[in-house]
Amino acid sequence: MPFEAAWVVIPVVAILAGTLKTWLRIRAQQHVLGASNRELEREVGEIRRERSELLQRLENLEAIVVSQTWDAVHDNSLPPAEKEHRVASAVRREIAPAGPNYQQRAEQLARRIQG
Repeated sequence: MPFEAAWVVIPVVAILAGTLKTWLRIRAQQHVLGASNRELEREVGEIRRERSELLQRLENLEAIVVSQTWDAVHDNSLPPAEKEHRVASAVRREIAPAGPNYQQRAEQLARRIQG
């Protein structure tokens, strides 16, 4: 009888060994893929941070280029005195604090009405 049981045990052991080998190979691939996923996530985070910084720089450059001061400084058709005057007035307009917003204007109007 023990010899007859060997015919059953040998195929079962072979199947289990093949299954274990496949499982170990899959686990190794998962480990490698997990490490590469973490690396990709880190790189994506760095790219997002760099993109945000570049967008901020672009907004700053756009503000410079469209400013009236920029136009006045680079207007070579003006005589030096007129150019200096335009630059100074453009700077005052761009740097000066903005007027009161609508809420502040409404509050001022309400105070005037109340007396």
